[in-house]
Amino acid sequence: MFQLATVVYSLINSTLAKIPTKCEGGGGLKYLWGDALIDNPDCVGPNNKPYPTAAIERSFRGSNPWMGSSRTGRSQKTIDPYLTRKALLTAHEHAMDMSPTMTRQARATNIPSTNACAGTPARLCKTRYNTTAPMYGVSLTSGQPVTIVQKFPDLLQQVVFEVCESSECDVVRGDCTQTYVPYLFLVIPLGPVTLTGQDYVLVESGCVCRPKYASQSNQEASVMSSIPRL
Repeated sequence: MFQLATVVYSLINSTLAKIPTKCEGGGGLKYLWGDALIDNPDCVGPNNKPYPTAAIERSFRGSNPWMGSSRTGRSQKTIDPYLTRKALLTAHEHAMDMSPTMTRQARATNIPSTNACAGTPARLCKTRYNTTAPMYGVSLTSGQPVTIVQKFPDLLQQVVFEVCESSECDVVRGDCTQTYVPYLFLVIPLGPVTLTGQDYVLVESGCVCRPKYASQSNQEASVMSSIPRL
């Protein structure tokens, strides 16, 4: 009886191992799916097909439009993707610390605070940030899903994201609004696997506090209109 249970358990485990998993890494972002540093290389994307790992591998065996010839590629040293991740986070943390520094410098030189800050400080809204190497995204130009080229460790397109964690501001009464920045990725279209070029995909870049009853500027309206509607 025990042996039969063991066999059944092994069969269930082997069956479950063959079931494809969704590309879910990246922290649940709105326009991006998957993380090449976390997800299984053959995870299933928004097209319900496995990530085209084999096709991307084949494109790197000979000459390719991004990395030059195979001879040039062998002479170049690949940077550890985890060192790249650490450098991106360090740079982001440094950028986040710039605002208080500028404010202190402005006070030291008697510059009015209205000239030191162009808008409401983002720190009024709680956020979380990290890096991701997205495997799929929504094209900013077409509004359609695209496959982002990721090949570990030779070509990992990592970005930093910052996501709203609160819906209301802590100090000023208002709403926390997610902001986005377009990133240029090397992509391939979903469907026939042919390497085509580059496309812009929106990445979460921070969270700003919009005071209650504040009017939307023309610049904000134009930015919001460019975001694809899913």
